[in-house]
Order: sequence, then structure tokens, then C-alpha cells
Amino acid sequence: MTFSDFDKATATPAAFLDRLAAVLPGAVDEAMRKALPDVYTSEKAKELADDIFLRLRQLYTDKATEVTL
Repeated sequence: MTFSDFDKATATPAAFLDRLAAVLPGAVDEAMRKALPDVYTSEKAKELADDIFLRLRQLYTDKATEVTL
């Protein structure tokens, strides 16, 4: 995911996380289908996307003052 200059200047932490939440499940699903077809299930893809998002949200929240969009 990339941000335009406008997005960098106006994005809020909530907007960033909203975008991440919107694109992450599809990206993980596609990546698992391609890279791990023998272990892929939609449930595993969803679990992985949820785990990644929760960890990134926590990291982003913990480091919010250090993150520049």
C-alpha cells in the first residue's frame, strides 16, 4: 500500500489503520493461495490476516509518536 503526498499530509492514524484493515485480508489470501497452496484454507488466511493486523495496530499504537505517514 502506498500513500500519495496528499495522503501523507492528511492521513490520521485511524485512516491508516482503516486502509490497512481493508487491504490486508485480500493480500494475505492471495499470497497464501500462491505461495502455500498445499496448506491454504480461507480460515487460515483470515486468522493470519487478523493476527498481522492486530500486531501492526498494537505496534502502530505503541509507536504513534515515532511514525510519520
